[in-house]
Amino acid sequence: MIIFLGMFSFFSKGQSELDIRFSEANAELNLRNMYQRIIWGMYSVNKYVFDQTKGAIKYTIRDNGNEVIAKPKILGTFNLDNKTFLWADKNPSIDAKLNDKVNSFRATLPKKYQRNKFKSNIDFNINLLSLFSYHLDANGLDMVRQNNTIIYFSLLEIQVIKDDKELLIIEPKNHVQVTQNQNLINLIKEFHQEKLEVNKIYNERKLESNEAFKEIENIHLKYWLNEDPYFFPALSWPCYFDEKSILDWKIFKIGDNRIFVMYTTDIGWKKQSYAYEIDIHAEGKKVIINQY
Repeated sequence: MIIFLGMFSFFSKGQSELDIRFSEANAELNLRNMYQRIIWGMYSVNKYVFDQTKGAIKYTIRDNGNEVIAKPKILGTFNLDNKTFLWADKNPSIDAKLNDKVNSFRATLPKKYQRNKFKSNIDFNINLLSLFSYHLDANGLDMVRQNNTIIYFSLLEIQVIKDDKELLIIEPKNHVQVTQNQNLINLIKEFHQEKLEVNKIYNERKLESNEAFKEIENIHLKYWLNEDPYFFPALSWPCYFDEKSILDWKIFKIGDNRIFVMYTTDIGWKKQSYAYEIDIHAEGKKVIINQY
């Protein structure tokens, strides 16, 4: 299951040192997880097998059937019944080779979080996982649920395989370059606002569904260079692209020729990030070629 992070990348007055560290780590790991989504399709719908004996987690990618094998480091587990977090190196059921980085990380935290087990919640656990992954310079992070327990882990080296042949090895590090382009952000905001208006009118029952779909399709084609119907938007309410729900915007590059506009939303019951890929050679408003 992919983790969706919605922390701000800037610091507010009064934040504790730990809060600031969490903010930095969440912002960075949000980008790193997005990179994995773009490169090999890291989505929560992918089937996985967690093999402690082999020290690996294997994902089967839904869209193309590729296999992805990642080397994990387990941070800890969360018991959903009694709401306690247990560090991986204090859990006898976890293989020692998967928790060997935990002790040194735990020593960097306030004393109350250095106990073997402590009361916690899912949001705080994800903060810890982001910080742990940042500490390891990991490729990304993930979590899986087994019965009444959630297992939190970082992803180090990642191997992408197709038909038993290795396609790619992704070493653990940052693979994206954050840059600035307010014009692109403004363009996506404009695109979102036009879609929002159609969804709002449709939700107020002032527009029939066939008319609404036609209007939103026309808006889509105004901004998308890729006209594949696969990407045509659906009608939704509340809308994840409502500016009031967006926490953060970023522009980043992969290599020299791929640029993305990423935004993170909070629609009340979940936080999630999305990225548009922009054709760097396109002009005008019709520039979007993909969405992740």
